[in-house]
Amino acid sequence: MKKLLASIMALTMVFAVTGCSESSDSSSESKAEAKTTTTTTAAPAVESEADTTTTTAAPEESVADTTTSADDTTSTGDEAKGTYENDVYTSDLYSFKIDSKKWAMQESAGVDVMFTYADAGDDAELESASINVISMSNELLNGLTASDYADQIKQTYDSMDGYTVTNDKEDKFAGKDAYIVDVTGEIGSQKVLLNQIITSDNGNLVVITYGASEKAYSKLSDEFKTVLDSFELK
Repeated sequence: MKKLLASIMALTMVFAVTGCSESSDSSSESKAEAKTTTTTTAAPAVESEADTTTTTAAPEESVADTTTSADDTTSTGDEAKGTYENDVYTSDLYSFKIDSKKWAMQESAGVDVMFTYADAGDDAELESASINVISMSNELLNGLTASDYADQIKQTYDSMDGYTVTNDKEDKFAGKDAYIVDVTGEIGSQKVLLNQIITSDNGNLVVITYGASEKAYSKLSDEFKTVLDSFELK
């Protein structure tokens, strides 16, 4: 279970590296160059045979292409694959609305789906914004609960240099009990604000991760809220 938990956490944290590395690069590039910035994906954390310490492999850069179908997204688990049509992403476990004129769906290994902000205009900071969702089936989780995940991810963030858990609480999300974890982090010279919503439905774990650089976050708070308010868990 520890290996599974470590893998999920590594995947849900990947967007912070992705979005903000793009933002940092784009500040020294032209607008045209920024549009071709590569996205970053992290390999799942692995557990040493000698001890139970988990480590996350260094990110590798690969050219990502925007797609209108989730079928091509690769996976390390049993995530709910979905479809994206008419600005609605739908899987067997959940659905949500997200404006295709503002958000671009990206190919990203290990997650159900990932969107980056595409309506940045001349504000390169906004390109750091990202939303991704990971879900794991009850059968694959083998007893892992949303509470287990929330507790472990708080400990993991607190143990990482440059990351601080600023808030954690129990709340409701889409009509279900949920755990909310807010984190600040530093990636190079960039400060990022990261939020995770962890919930379960009939034993299936759903983790929504969203955020942006500190400068962009406040500008996009309404955009995040619009997407989150549209979530429905099945």
